[in-house]
Amino acid sequence: MKNIYKLILNIAFVLLASSGFAQSSNSSPAQPGAVNRAGEQRMLSQRIAKLYCQQGLGILPEQTPTALTEAKNRFEANLKALKPVVVASRSTEALQAYQRLGTEWTALKRTMRVPVSRDAAVRLVRQAELTLVAAENLTGVIEDESRSPSSRVVNIAGRQRMLSQRIASQYLLLSWGVESSAVRTRLESAINDFSAGLSRLTARKDNPPGVQSALSEIARQWEWLQTSLSLEGASTYALLVAESADSILEASDRVTRLYEQAPHN
Repeated sequence: MKNIYKLILNIAFVLLASSGFAQSSNSSPAQPGAVNRAGEQRMLSQRIAKLYCQQGLGILPEQTPTALTEAKNRFEANLKALKPVVVASRSTEALQAYQRLGTEWTALKRTMRVPVSRDAAVRLVRQAELTLVAAENLTGVIEDESRSPSSRVVNIAGRQRMLSQRIASQYLLLSWGVESSAVRTRLESAINDFSAGLSRLTARKDNPPGVQSALSEIARQWEWLQTSLSLEGASTYALLVAESADSILEASDRVTRLYEQAPHN
């Protein structure tokens, strides 16, 4: 039975390698860029949930459909770009994590095609959670296999992007009238995780040039977002949360890329 399982995995590696990607003869370790790209899938799962809720609430109706399409296309592009990383790793764990992410992504795309409604949003957010878990797992596997000292901090910084969108998506669900203890728990957990992550990054003694000022900017934006989060109900507050979360996303992405490009962390 074990031999059959190994054979199936070997076939899977061959299929991945033959689908347009050349496999390296030397199993090169994943670099921080791969950790960043895998980590971005976490953010995109939550961004899609946020944008779907935005659409249902009529927030930024002209921009939201385009942003949703861009997020979907970005997820697809990242998934394609991660394939050769998985193949080169020759790692059973990486292959399984990659395949699981692909499966959850297929299910998430299916839920995105359903006409927008509050019930549909609840189902989509639930599937986005499963996609997030799969993306988190793949990111961790790639980080573990990387020999770059910067991969860990790239993972931490990149996770802040996801949390900005997760906070907004849960808040928008509540604003839509989805009263659920699970939603409130996820919101509170994401808020706490973001604060902890920001403190951890700010406390680093060897931050690359430009990071500390960018983190200070995020801290100011975070204070503003927290104020908006304390106000529920009015559509104006939902708009403020949606826009503030995107400002933090943009700044957090800059920080992540600065860590990624730094020679040593």
